[in-house]
Amino acid sequence: MLKLLFICLVSCFIIYIGKRVWKKGSTNFIAGYGKVFTPRNEKQLAKGIGLIVILFGFESMIFPILSLFFEGIGFHYGLLVMLNFFALFGLMIKDQMQREA
Repeated sequence: MLKLLFICLVSCFIIYIGKRVWKKGSTNFIAGYGKVFTPRNEKQLAKGIGLIVILFGFESMIFPILSLFFEGIGFHYGLLVMLNFFALFGLMIKDQMQREA
């Protein structure tokens, strides 16, 4: 039970970080920022990244609770983590494909 409480606390912290990224509108924490990667619409990219991080926090909170009732749910959680990962890269690619305003 203590392990579940710790996971929920960490998940709440992840949700908080996602909300901060969304509200701040800055993506300078991305590796290679300014050298390899320069966002074209940083506010929109930060909003998308913040949303994905918030969703990851909720997934990280819900799946351990569901695992108490269902077996083999870890595979589905792993798939969602991979989808989050690819969604982040998709947002970055979409940002780079946008035309200059």
